[in-house]
Amino acid sequence: MPGRQLIVGKQIIDLGKRCSLWPDCACHENLVHWQQNLMDEEIVWSLEELRGIETLIFITLTCVAAYCPNKKIRLYAQCQLANRYWDRQRRGEELSEEEFRRRRGIQ
Repeated sequence: MPGRQLIVGKQIIDLGKRCSLWPDCACHENLVHWQQNLMDEEIVWSLEELRGIETLIFITLTCVAAYCPNKKIRLYAQCQLANRYWDRQRRGEELSEEEFRRRRGIQ
């Protein structure tokens, strides 16, 4: 009997095992993409864009922390998720306009 499976896009991950697609998976692609793009100070992100990006990164880190076969990367994701910054995402709350303005230094 096959185990439970998680379907992410076109990728299928057997739960309870390590991802067999790493580093050719969407999680690796997301981490690299957003690491590069969020460092670009020329890009001005809207509140809606940041809400979506933040949720995507949270979901990606959650998957990597549980299923990545690379122990170093898996531990990195677990450490990132231990940061209280992600508590709001765990509660299912979006980035508020107030928090957005505070982070951008807008009064």
